[in-house]
Amino acid sequence: MYQLLELELQPSSAAPSYGRVRLVEAPMPVSAEVLTMRGPGGIVGVLEDWWAATQASCSGSAPVISGTVETRVAAAAGRLAFHLDYIVTWELAGQFAAEVRQLDEQALAIVCPHDTRERGVRLGPCPAEDGTGALCGAVLRYYRGSVHGVICPWCEVVYPPSSWADLRTWIDHDEEALLAAG
Repeated sequence: MYQLLELELQPSSAAPSYGRVRLVEAPMPVSAEVLTMRGPGGIVGVLEDWWAATQASCSGSAPVISGTVETRVAAAAGRLAFHLDYIVTWELAGQFAAEVRQLDEQALAIVCPHDTRERGVRLGPCPAEDGTGALCGAVLRYYRGSVHGVICPWCEVVYPPSSWADLRTWIDHDEEALLAAG
């Protein structure tokens, strides 16, 4: 998302419409929200704070932070991804996930506003199993015009149109089993 926000720094080519009131100052040519998210206290600040907290919790040391904001975002995101096995069991995992989700939603609202996004038709949980027999369970959606079929956003299993009747049966079976177990 950090990289996608860079495209939003380009000034708009559209002429501004000011209405009847004459402005005293010219408007900013770029979004202040984009500048804030891409600046030192935005995405990089949140990721580095969580990287430092994770590293302190795991090993008691502090991360070494250096470089440009862009390289710092990549380094912090990479280190957090490296520690993901630990993070999911950490008592602060929920707070971490909420902050990262909030950043993601803020950035997504800028690069892909709600009025331009297609939500897709919700089909149900992905019935794919991993090597241990555990179900993926990510929400499958069908997007109009999709030529490859339905693709799981988590495990990336592709369900071509020829398998959709079976897919519905698998989803229904898994949902019934989940209700019976719970």
